[in-house]
Amino acid sequence: MHRTRTTWQVLALALLALGWSSTPAAAQKLKQRMAERYEQELDYPRMALVYEDIIASGHGTSDDLRKLAWTYMQMGRNDKASTTYSKLLAEAQPSLQDMRSFADLQRAQGNYDAALVWYERILDQVPDDEMAKAYTSSKGFFDRLRRDSTLNKVRSLPINSSMADLGPTVMDDLLIFSSARGEGAGGRTVYKWDDEPFLNLYTALLKGGSASEAVVMRKEVNSRYHDGTASYDRNRKRLYFTRDNYYYGTVTKAKDGEMKLGIYYTDVTKGEFGQPEWSALTPFLHNDPEVNNGHPAVSAGGRVLWFVSDRPGGSGGTDIWYCELQGDEWGAPKNAGPQINTSGNEMYPFLSTDSVLYFTSNGRAGLGGYDIFMTRLTPSGPAKVFNLGYPVNSRANDGGLVLLADDSTGFFFSDRPGGQGSDDIYGCTVHPPMVRISGVVVEEGTGTPIVDPTLDLRDATGGLLETANLQMLEGGRFTMEVPYSARYKLNAARNGYKPGSVELDPTNDLENVVIELQKYDYGAEGVVMHGETMAPIAGAKVVLMGSDNKPIDETTTDMNGHYSFALKNDKDYRLAVEKDGFFRQSARITTKGKASTIIRTDFKLFPLEVDQVVRLDNIYYDLAKWNIRPDAAIELDKLVTTLLDNPTVTIELSSHTDCRGKDPYNLSLSEKRAKSAVEYVIKKGIAKERVFSKGYGETKPVETCVCEKCTDDQHQRNRRTEFKVLSK
Repeated sequence: MHRTRTTWQVLALALLALGWSSTPAAAQKLKQRMAERYEQELDYPRMALVYEDIIASGHGTSDDLRKLAWTYMQMGRNDKASTTYSKLLAEAQPSLQDMRSFADLQRAQGNYDAALVWYERILDQVPDDEMAKAYTSSKGFFDRLRRDSTLNKVRSLPINSSMADLGPTVMDDLLIFSSARGEGAGGRTVYKWDDEPFLNLYTALLKGGSASEAVVMRKEVNSRYHDGTASYDRNRKRLYFTRDNYYYGTVTKAKDGEMKLGIYYTDVTKGEFGQPEWSALTPFLHNDPEVNNGHPAVSAGGRVLWFVSDRPGGSGGTDIWYCELQGDEWGAPKNAGPQINTSGNEMYPFLSTDSVLYFTSNGRAGLGGYDIFMTRLTPSGPAKVFNLGYPVNSRANDGGLVLLADDSTGFFFSDRPGGQGSDDIYGCTVHPPMVRISGVVVEEGTGTPIVDPTLDLRDATGGLLETANLQMLEGGRFTMEVPYSARYKLNAARNGYKPGSVELDPTNDLENVVIELQKYDYGAEGVVMHGETMAPIAGAKVVLMGSDNKPIDETTTDMNGHYSFALKNDKDYRLAVEKDGFFRQSARITTKGKASTIIRTDFKLFPLEVDQVVRLDNIYYDLAKWNIRPDAAIELDKLVTTLLDNPTVTIELSSHTDCRGKDPYNLSLSEKRAKSAVEYVIKKGIAKERVFSKGYGETKPVETCVCEKCTDDQHQRNRRTEFKVLSK
């Protein structure tokens, strides 16, 4: 932010110009000392003016250009910093840090192609540079972060001002945030770094996903210095917040003279008119005048306090730390670890009610300077870290995401273009990002692509996941987007091949997956479907057994109900199928006496429920006869197998006739046919206590046509044999 030169500064520069220093070198040295003093005071606008003067004098060095560019970056003037680095890179041999800073600036301005060029140059010098690899190793990195603008939503809020507004948090029906709009305690004091007033805490009324009626908080909370990011512990009714280490009139500074940040808290009660009342302030137990502590975030259960610190033992500039509640005190700070923290700065932690940690970082590959990331906390530690992508993240700085109890509606702040001030608060609706999985299905041994395979994906619990935007591409390739899971199992199948699968860990590369399928000469394939609707049944267990009924292989049906096994020549097998809530079924198959072939066996599974009626197809009798014909015996043998597979089930086996013939005759005939079917089943080894016969004659037709007008097909459908489940 540009500001007018002060009288003192104009006078000093004038003296320099009139020869107050005897040589240009001496004059430059004096200017550099002035700049160093401003740097110590964090007065970056004045520091920039001095370096601008040095460069304009014609006596500036590459170090002066570098310092000026760095100063512009501290001021948030990425445009000027980028222009200055361009001059530096053109005039001198760039250092690795010069290239990194310039690449980051290009990225922060949305010049992603230019940024990639410089990240690739960094890799030429340092092949194992993790940040550069993150941008260059995955083609289309920026496009993927920007591609889905419909998953998350961003809303502007009416509480923003022409100054900085940032650090939102939620306390009951209030949104608490920090602002430099110049009201309240110390509000008129200007902070030299950004030439804006010191930050104070404000409240606004929450209205769904928006907020209004911003009011500065009282001096019991705000001080003459910075008061910032807060977090409310609803269990203890306690508000934690960040402020400069200023405590009831006493300023505590580090040994180097700098006043660091600390965490303070106040207990909250309801006043006479329902307004919050604040108790005396208490410093956080682990405040230290030599380090910065800030950005507190209390977990929903109140047992963990997350915060940010540059204390020793971290990975970079600022790290995320946490303390666990031990009695009434917070235990020793613990670093969140390298899965979360980087060599850059991690800031603004927030833990949702469903154990997702959101945080801000400039040490990870992202769209802008600072991006918002998320990771799910598991008993074994943090899972894979994801960038929330556009539109929550942008080419600018984005951070400080907090969510309401629904873990979807929230608020964050950003200095993106289009806001009212240097930072603005935005409302948002967020969802965990989708995971992209892509790869190829090939033949085992040869690597030949397999065209049009069937894929199904399962999560860490074995549940079938619906895939979004599944595309089967040429050459056996595929791509899909799926909800995040701690682990995946991707199954592939194709006629003529043994099914294959791979276990996928989202912490590893998911965009170069290879699934190999074994080609076979003999195979068993088929579809498991619902016996009534004929819809495919996914997730049914299919077991391949030998002639001795010992299991050889096992699989589950894919989303199309398909299964397959590789078989050997000259062997007998048995297939057994089961699914919770359905009758088990099995079938005998053989490769004996057969040339290379695929044996297809489909299964119809009927719900295993009391009073469930299952029709037996192809049970026919000769006219006026009730003896079991050979073709009917085949079907009854299948029923025997079903009863053997489901040994606890009892059934009523019933026979029905069409409407032709007298009622008594039809009833008698149907009873005789039902009894003959039961006798056949009993002779095949089914206990008589499990099978009962019943003849219904023409009393329960499935076709209710007028008898004289029924077609032959309708009469045939009424002449049927069924069984009904009596108990299971």
